[in-house]
Amino acid sequence: MPYKKILISNRAGIGDTVLTTPVLKALREKFPDSKLTLMISDYALPIVDGLPFVDEIIAYNKKKHSVLSIVKKIWKYDLALCLDFKYRTALMAYLARIPIRAGLRHKRKFFMTNPVERDLNYEMIYEPYNYSNIIKNSTGITLEGDLSRLYIGPVDEKDRIYAEHLLQKHAINSARGFIAIAPFTSWAPKNWPLSYYNELIQRLKTKNPSYEIVLIGEAVDAARTDAITGAVSFLGQTTLKQMAEIIRRSSLFIGGCSGPIHIAAAVDTPIVGIYGPTSAKHWAPVKKSIILAQCEKCSPCDGRISFCDKETCLKAITVDKVYEACNKQFSKNYL
Repeated sequence: MPYKKILISNRAGIGDTVLTTPVLKALREKFPDSKLTLMISDYALPIVDGLPFVDEIIAYNKKKHSVLSIVKKIWKYDLALCLDFKYRTALMAYLARIPIRAGLRHKRKFFMTNPVERDLNYEMIYEPYNYSNIIKNSTGITLEGDLSRLYIGPVDEKDRIYAEHLLQKHAINSARGFIAIAPFTSWAPKNWPLSYYNELIQRLKTKNPSYEIVLIGEAVDAARTDAITGAVSFLGQTTLKQMAEIIRRSSLFIGGCSGPIHIAAAVDTPIVGIYGPTSAKHWAPVKKSIILAQCEKCSPCDGRISFCDKETCLKAITVDKVYEACNKQFSKNYL
């Protein structure tokens, strides 16, 4: 069935947005003549702006944009693929008189024509393939190709120059090699203990004193890096595209389940990932990655527990284990 205009919505986090990109590429290959419009949260726009296989991006913020303004933009599209859990996504597609509104049922089934539940074993399936299954089960559209290959929008010359100047400012030479670490996530229970990061950095620098280590992330976490010594903090000093360029230039990325680890996968940087309360099979990159995940009786809880003060799953991932994983990555031919 031909679709002239297709809306794909995933108004979730930055990582979720990056994880949607292989599905977008597969849809482009499936429907080369269709207009593909991606609707995302406005804060995620910079990381996908300029993707060559998307015709239009709607960056939505419910505090800034009215439902009616979005309805006008997607009026009478042929197909809406609602990959998120957002109530307003389905409402806007309904009001826009899109005849096929497919995706996760959640609490919005009244507005959906083709609602489906998630696979019972979704936590064991890498998220882009979950998205593909949602599309297939709700519409019959089968996506082909490697859905584990992630993408970001192109980094422009201005951002490349900024990244280079930031590195030069701290005498960090990309050719000599450096390590990028993202110690913080958007959900505190996913954070590996800072004392562990501190010990890991000291051991890495002892092994190879010429290697510099940089910390990346948001400005809100900058003050917390006082607990980490031996690394240069870039927290809050980069945009998403500039962060992506820093990660691309690094020899290794280390971090937990958050946006930067998916950006690292998209720019083809080797990864050591640390996963505790979230499912590694569900969320962790699969290419050039060594993923450390401790399976406890209570994990993955994946947000079902609002706060855990035991951190059993993360504390069981020792510095020795992460250090060994880093050494394995350094021994690979691609480093």
